[in-house]
Amino acid sequence: MEYLSHTLNLTFIFVVLTVSLNLILGYGGMASMAHAAFFCIGGYVSTIVTMHFDWNFLAGVPIAVIATAAFGGILAAPFIRVQEEYLILFTIAFQMVIFHLMLSLYNITGGDSGIFGVPKPEFFGFQVETPAHFLPFMALFVIIVYWVCLKVTKSPFGRVLKGIREDERAVTSLGKNVMRFKVIIFMVGTGIAAGAGSIFAHYTQFISPAIGSLDESILIIAMVVLGGTANLWGSAVGAFLLIIIPEILNFLPGASGLIVPLRGFIYGALLILFMRFRPEGIIPEYFRLKRSKKKSFTKEDSLFDVNAEKDLRELSGFKKDADHDPILEVKGISKSFGGIKAVDNFFMSLRKSKITALVGPNGCGKTTAFNLVTGFLKPDNGQIYFQDKEITNVPAHRMPHSGIARSWQDVRVFQGMTVLDNLLLASQNQSGESLLKLFFMPWQVKKEEAVNLRKALSYLEKVGLLEKASEIASSLSYAEQKLLAVARLLTTGAEILLLDEPSSGVDPNWVKQFMNIIKELAKSGKTICIVEHNLEVVREISDTVYFMAEGRKIAQGSAEELMADPKLAEIYFGI
Repeated sequence: MEYLSHTLNLTFIFVVLTVSLNLILGYGGMASMAHAAFFCIGGYVSTIVTMHFDWNFLAGVPIAVIATAAFGGILAAPFIRVQEEYLILFTIAFQMVIFHLMLSLYNITGGDSGIFGVPKPEFFGFQVETPAHFLPFMALFVIIVYWVCLKVTKSPFGRVLKGIREDERAVTSLGKNVMRFKVIIFMVGTGIAAGAGSIFAHYTQFISPAIGSLDESILIIAMVVLGGTANLWGSAVGAFLLIIIPEILNFLPGASGLIVPLRGFIYGALLILFMRFRPEGIIPEYFRLKRSKKKSFTKEDSLFDVNAEKDLRELSGFKKDADHDPILEVKGISKSFGGIKAVDNFFMSLRKSKITALVGPNGCGKTTAFNLVTGFLKPDNGQIYFQDKEITNVPAHRMPHSGIARSWQDVRVFQGMTVLDNLLLASQNQSGESLLKLFFMPWQVKKEEAVNLRKALSYLEKVGLLEKASEIASSLSYAEQKLLAVARLLTTGAEILLLDEPSSGVDPNWVKQFMNIIKELAKSGKTICIVEHNLEVVREISDTVYFMAEGRKIAQGSAEELMADPKLAEIYFGI
């Protein structure tokens, strides 16, 4: 019984480790190879607090969690920006530094020998003496951690994490500070790992640098991968398998004493087999999504009244301005890449409630101009003004809050999320994107989520995708994904919509639908600017056309005027 209880306690600790790493790896998209290091740090912090400062176990654990999480945040902030392969290398290096540092700090860590006699867990005067006594506490700890992680992943915060994992630039363009979310979830994951480490130290009454080795980190990653990333239940299953299987094998005739040296081989063989035959893990994310119950939505679920449909102007809060004064002005912006001028002294004005088109040959700087206006690139010189306020140096994630949102030529919808979640992610200033409000003001989060849901359904209705709200975005046709991208922009509440090639890659019938939607948006008060190669679309919907060549504006006027100019035709068509 004691052996079984001990095995289950260790399994529960690894369940906590795998679930916390899945927050970072599976949901945050950050491949951290240093999870065991934070596990070890938490164990040592709690040990030092309880042994040297004579604090209680119940004080040592939260101190370890908070201190390690803060350390993880400080560490992560400058390095999370790097590409994935460099983050892997950095976390491996950090893991090794921590391991060898703990070996060398003998007076503090005990070096190779570790620290014996760590105080046993004590709960309000009751001291845990046996593994069986500790088992209920560990089960409760796992339940609490699992509930916390589940609440995070099922929240607006978790929705953003899933988006970041798929496409960081797309998430940024929807008004989310990607770095903030990545640092926070890294802190949460490392803090939970530290809590597991502190409990492990008190449970075993021993702590040593060995538990923070690179081998331990690889083991934890193997558990996550085998169980299935972005799936908390899968993480738990992976931990149980890799802990329980070797223990079961110990009971086989002649196996005693062989399992420990063969443990690495067993783990490696299982990992290779799963990577070969089931790389998505035992319980993959798509399996959960496919089995989830789909909900059907109707007009009654949206903010639009069945009998008297509200106008988009009321939803967005913007009113049509009769005088059509410029709402956005681009004044002489330039951008060079090496010795190449991508945009050269470019001027442009967008009038409220009007449709402006940027046309010109491939490589003339149209998309670069969009990137400059939306903060994804910083101009070498020039200024950009929105409603007479300079926004030249506003970060990209702040642009939707300022009133400007953009789409992408390659669509960039979140393929692994539902159509509805694509829109909900784009809602601005959500309380559920703050973990403090998520846990301490759940009523406010729930209320906002209900309102955002109805708004999102309204925009899906506008683009004809209401019936597909519960579908996975990857199941939509390319044209439907284009419509989804437009609906997602509307959800941001931005007044200016920049659409990059909205009609490209779709058949003529869909093009007509796009044109009708764009014209309706302009009538409702939105200011539209499109990059478009389809001249029929430009002629049909645009009020003003800017012709670009070699990064410069060379002409401005109506579509008919520009298309009638033989010099522009020569530049555009090469004739």
